[in-house]
Amino acid sequence: MVGVAAACAGLLVAGCTSAGVRVTRSDQHTIEGAGPSTPPPPVDGLPDVAPATWASCQAYPAPYECAQVAVPLDYRDVGGQQIDLALIRLPAARSDLRTGSLVLNPGGPGGSGLDLVYDEAETFPAAITDRFDIVGFDPRGVGESTAVRCPGSFDPSTDSYDRCIEPNALLLPYLGTVNVARDLEMIRKALGDAGLSYLGYSYGTAVGAVYADLFPDRVRAMVLDGAVDPDAGLSNTAAGGSDFYADQDFEGTISVFEDLCDATTACPAGPHTHQLVERITERIASLGVDAFPVDGRLTKGDLDDLLVNAMYNTSDWPLLAIALSDADRGDASTLSALYSWLLYGYPADVSAETDETFANIAIRCADFARRGAGSFDCSAFPDTAESLPVVTPVSTPTPVLVIGTKDDPATPARYAPRMAAALGSAVAVEWEGAGHTATLTSACITDLVTAYLVDTTVPKDGTTCPFVEGADTVRARADSVFADPDPELAASAVVDVLEADGDSPATATCVADKLVARGDQRLVVHELLGVESPDLVALRGMLEGACR
Repeated sequence: MVGVAAACAGLLVAGCTSAGVRVTRSDQHTIEGAGPSTPPPPVDGLPDVAPATWASCQAYPAPYECAQVAVPLDYRDVGGQQIDLALIRLPAARSDLRTGSLVLNPGGPGGSGLDLVYDEAETFPAAITDRFDIVGFDPRGVGESTAVRCPGSFDPSTDSYDRCIEPNALLLPYLGTVNVARDLEMIRKALGDAGLSYLGYSYGTAVGAVYADLFPDRVRAMVLDGAVDPDAGLSNTAAGGSDFYADQDFEGTISVFEDLCDATTACPAGPHTHQLVERITERIASLGVDAFPVDGRLTKGDLDDLLVNAMYNTSDWPLLAIALSDADRGDASTLSALYSWLLYGYPADVSAETDETFANIAIRCADFARRGAGSFDCSAFPDTAESLPVVTPVSTPTPVLVIGTKDDPATPARYAPRMAAALGSAVAVEWEGAGHTATLTSACITDLVTAYLVDTTVPKDGTTCPFVEGADTVRARADSVFADPDPELAASAVVDVLEADGDSPATATCVADKLVARGDQRLVVHELLGVESPDLVALRGMLEGACR
């Protein structure tokens, strides 16, 4: 029930900014000018790069360290315009055991690798954090790297993103996955590693697969979790294609949520969850949100978006069930708060939304050169320098590990064996769970990934991991998914919210412990999401009085 907001609407994301984390962003790395008008010649090779120089970070505390790596804007003109890539690392905990660096990519496209490392690095098993510097980077066009920026006057509620094209025209043609893969090789060289160890989520699997095609002999170990369609690049050829990274299946995952909710008394939206959702859908515009008036009343479209966002992570399903139950009783405040929390965290931080959305669009338009990228019309963008290719067979020193999740809404599991077959030197494994990506969610998958990264132990192709260890029935799986959270973790999350709202650490800890100890998960969820329900307000006042 606690953790990072795990989805951003419309993006192939794993690893969005966590609640309460604010990233200081700067315009100093933007570039302006006109893009290319004729197809450039092929790339012959990559230039040398200076070693990364690590120092303290402005936006992240010690022991995290940050660095910048300069790379060519256009790899066909290595002496021309240079751009900067922003890096972060959590140094290996055991210098005597250090193997090298593990580079993470969160997907998106447009996700921040800096945020991902800050959010996730310390949650990896000690066998990994002891041996690897955990490294993340903001890809070209994103965040703290040389990034696309919309005009300061841009209003996403009324303006077309076409307004953001002209100020970024020089950068836009070079944002495609092929150039990000080349950047990844430059990062490997700047890190001083003989081979690349890499974990890419979602769209990050496209980056990893293209890297393997370009630099197969440099792959030490590569995990592709939540594989995209290896043939997505066909949309750039006469053969055609889907014009997006993967065909998604959110409806299928929503059905899994409903079936599991129906199967256990622990889910307050059951036992007829689908019918409950239909009732709420018909009434949503009339339901009050007085306890969370931040965004006003919800629409049917908002509810659809909320359901989609909540499918990325099963840890959000208990919150969704309580929010749906509240709405069915006439109050959509918890639904409104959950919608805000999933998109922006708590307290809500919408400061970077516009540029992140445009980066996602721009990278897609650079990858799909036939002027379409999913739902967005790319016809106004400058011609891309190099579009997304089809994944082809490679021979790597260690076979690539490709992971699929059975009921993954964004990158369905069928793409994992397809990606492994396309690469040739690869194996596919599957988590029989739900949600987007599996590493650090499934203990079984995490164990396989750990053995693979640390010792390059390659699991057997076709290996499967159960949804929930020891849960052999739908009822048992449902009981596990909708079980009350660990009290210590729940209290820690409530402390973060109370401190963000101005309580002292001592008062926040006391109130959180007492609130969680009461065992009322509905009120715990209200506190986590910022819902000022009458019962919670009265209880919090009583607890604060007792804690002072």
